[in-house]
Amino acid sequence: MSRVIILVLITLAIIFFQYKKEKNIKKSIIATALFSYLLIIGYSGYILMRIVPPLVFIHLLAVIAGYFAMFWYLFKNKLYIYIFIAPLVTIAIYFGLNFIEGSRYEK
Repeated sequence: MSRVIILVLITLAIIFFQYKKEKNIKKSIIATALFSYLLIIGYSGYILMRIVPPLVFIHLLAVIAGYFAMFWYLFKNKLYIYIFIAPLVTIAIYFGLNFIEGSRYEK
């Protein structure tokens, strides 16, 4: 858990120093919002889908790809929005499978 806290602090520091370097508040706010979005979607998707390990693995890969895409936006100023939608797609797939097949994991 402490690694996650350190990762969050390092990411926020990188966003802050990038703002100090470029003085672009819009880019910093978007990067912070994307990072917050990735944290919320990543955690909630992991908690929701942990009973289906392959889908959790794909979800975590999508969140990691979104994390690197956020840095790509921060340093290269290119935003690939479909990478940030991928974790939502994995959650939608989970809900779709649950709707079609039903939850076999309820007691």
